[in-house]
Amino acid sequence: HLLDMIVETFPEMGQEISSCSSSDECAWQTEDEGSEDAKGLSLRNGKREPVDSPMLSLLNSTHMTKRRRRQGKRDDRKDPKPIEPLPRDADGHITFPITIGRGPDQIEIQDLGRIVWDPETYHTSRYIWTPGFRSSRVYPSIKTGESGCVYTSEILEGNGDMPVFQVTASDMPSKPFRASSSSGVWKQILDLLTAKGATVKTHASGPQMYGLSHLGVTKAIQELDNANKCSKYIMQRWAEPGNGVLYSEPESAGE
Repeated sequence: HLLDMIVETFPEMGQEISSCSSSDECAWQTEDEGSEDAKGLSLRNGKREPVDSPMLSLLNSTHMTKRRRRQGKRDDRKDPKPIEPLPRDADGHITFPITIGRGPDQIEIQDLGRIVWDPETYHTSRYIWTPGFRSSRVYPSIKTGESGCVYTSEILEGNGDMPVFQVTASDMPSKPFRASSSSGVWKQILDLLTAKGATVKTHASGPQMYGLSHLGVTKAIQELDNANKCSKYIMQRWAEPGNGVLYSEPESAGE
């Protein structure tokens, strides 16, 4: 599509492109003749000089536009998000299990885990990996391919300086899957299911499969003790009903 757009914009280039029958015939010119590289520099008399090329300008413009679109897809943690309340008891404590999502995307969270702020590998700017976190969801079985298998996702404290992400299928309890990331451990499962012909996602977000991307869960985790000690984590702001902005800070500093 990009080539079609270039030819449509600059018809004279279409003639040059169509006249090339192989990559060798379209090779760059020699240094003596003055060759242009992909960065828009020309070799003239052994020196690199910037050149004015409509094609390079268009390519650079298209690249920057796509880059902005990719960057724009990521949420800005400083933008207030609507609060998605979790069930609580009369004393204001979260009641477990927490059920989020619907239908095939429904997840049950049994434990939010605890904060480990040191080493910094236990959190990123967007997520806090809390050892003890445990959730479950129903997905097709790797053994039979049929739906109805319960997969339990956990975050464990590793022996080194990294958390361990573990997922266990209810019909394969002695063979848990483990990886150094939530997406990595679920990729193992999805690859096996895809190879068996099951209709599942070929790629999936680990935090989403765990239930960690749910805004209510995000708020609850960053309100745990010692969450404010996670130096790389950016606290999500929340839009309080009535146009106010609520900063979700830990209820206890945990000092």
